[in-house]
Amino acid sequence: MEEGINHECKLCNQMFDSPAKLLCHLIEHSFEGMGGTFKCPVCFTVFVQANKLQQHIFAVHGQEDKIYDCSQCPQKFFFQTELQNHTLSQHAQ
Repeated sequence: MEEGINHECKLCNQMFDSPAKLLCHLIEHSFEGMGGTFKCPVCFTVFVQANKLQQHIFAVHGQEDKIYDCSQCPQKFFFQTELQNHTLSQHAQ
């Protein structure tokens, strides 16, 4: 995926101009109604901004730490919302 191409959240149909912005948005979906904090799914460190959690995950955790497996391809994800968006965009009928 490249910058400038529209990246759609299949959960709410919002569009983003980069995969990183879409991921940050999906992290926000994951923590809706959780009081404005974002907890790392691997080490449970808490952040007050989704983008800080996103930066933390890329800096500290690797592919082996991803906990959500796609049942239809080898991809893995840190967040259930990432998996849901992937399934809807890549494997929907």
